[in-house]
Amino acid sequence: MEGADSLAAHGAIFKKQVIRVAEGVHVAVGFGLANSIMIEGEDGRIIVDTMESARAARAVKAEFDRICPKPVRAIIYTHNHYDHIMGAAVFAGDDRPEVISHALLPKLVERSQGALRQAMLPRNIRQFGILLPSEDFLNAGIGPRLVLDGRGSSSSFVPPTRLLDRPRTQLRIAGVDMQLVHAPGETDDQIYVWLPEQRVLLAGDNFYWAFPNLYAIRGTPYRDPRLWADSLDKMLAERPAFLVPSHSLPLVGEDRIREVLTDYRDAIRSVYEQTLAGMNEGLSPDELAERVALPERLADKPYLQPYYGTVSWAVRAIYAGNLGWFDGNASHLFPLPPKQEAERIADLAGGTDALLRKARQALEQGEYQWAAQLADWLMALSAEPGEPHLLKAKALRALGVRQQNANARNYYLAAARELQFAVRRHKANSARQTDASRGEKNP
Repeated sequence: MEGADSLAAHGAIFKKQVIRVAEGVHVAVGFGLANSIMIEGEDGRIIVDTMESARAARAVKAEFDRICPKPVRAIIYTHNHYDHIMGAAVFAGDDRPEVISHALLPKLVERSQGALRQAMLPRNIRQFGILLPSEDFLNAGIGPRLVLDGRGSSSSFVPPTRLLDRPRTQLRIAGVDMQLVHAPGETDDQIYVWLPEQRVLLAGDNFYWAFPNLYAIRGTPYRDPRLWADSLDKMLAERPAFLVPSHSLPLVGEDRIREVLTDYRDAIRSVYEQTLAGMNEGLSPDELAERVALPERLADKPYLQPYYGTVSWAVRAIYAGNLGWFDGNASHLFPLPPKQEAERIADLAGGTDALLRKARQALEQGEYQWAAQLADWLMALSAEPGEPHLLKAKALRALGVRQQNANARNYYLAAARELQFAVRRHKANSARQTDASRGEKNP
């Protein structure tokens, strides 16, 4: 099973349910993009990760309250991503719990919610398919779908009251002994929660049932694969009997968990090492993205399929993270601006009309990537939204519906809808202007 069929089947693991992992440990799966975990204590409970919104959190809290109505003594954020922190106020209620995170979390929340909010918002909307109709949306690769509050809703994020800055912190909360371990991976502030008595490891986002997202197309700081792999070594050293990720289903059994985490670590290290070897050969990011692949023994593992991250995106991120944006080709030091390049490409094709015919032909022949790239040149030459935009929209849609990667699918389909909307809006504005002009001539 490949492509969209594989992605659709992958959605079965996000069935909405609360799973009892071990005595006093429950995880809510499928209520939103991420999971939330409840740990029962003697005189209260601990919540690890709090969903992406008040709406999602309320649904989970209602289920948790049926199991254990004790007050919430602590909330633990495994990391700063909003699908783990934005429902905290719902779980906190009037209990005034301690809110615990790594010391880096506040700064990283400020980055995503402050200085770069306007840059990241449209990319987040596309990556997660927030505005896609249900018939276009399959799943988010690591969860069923983001569950968001309505417009005008206030944030349910609760700032941490305790910041951790040590490699390992031992705590006793509500009679539960636990260790919070700094484990940078998908984020620099990532921590995992280790319950030694029950041998339960709450992994945060350093493991989920898909190839790791070593680069997110919505835009993220560099995610160092070496640190991620080292963190998986730390997790393996705990020898967990239960593994509870903050996305996808929990795993049970020391041998099975060891196998899965070892493969996950080896996949990350292999991609990193192959990429560096190719960089040392002088290969460009494009050449590396075509060459690097998972080793044969890992390529078919169900938890390493590209439902969320992809090898090629990881390769490009590793290149940029180590050598920066320049690919070593002197022609790329000061490239032509897009419009100037488009003018020259059109001239080579025999004019804009000839270039448009080539784009139409590529679309008709199923060369969707080439059609989209040709459309980019045509759009650079277009003063107004029109046929090139619709042509690119068709190409992107054709690429999107074939995708196995949820992020790519959602981004393609969302971008296609935006192009179609731009053309419709332009036509409507033009029609209104024409009607107004006629009205002025015929008072």
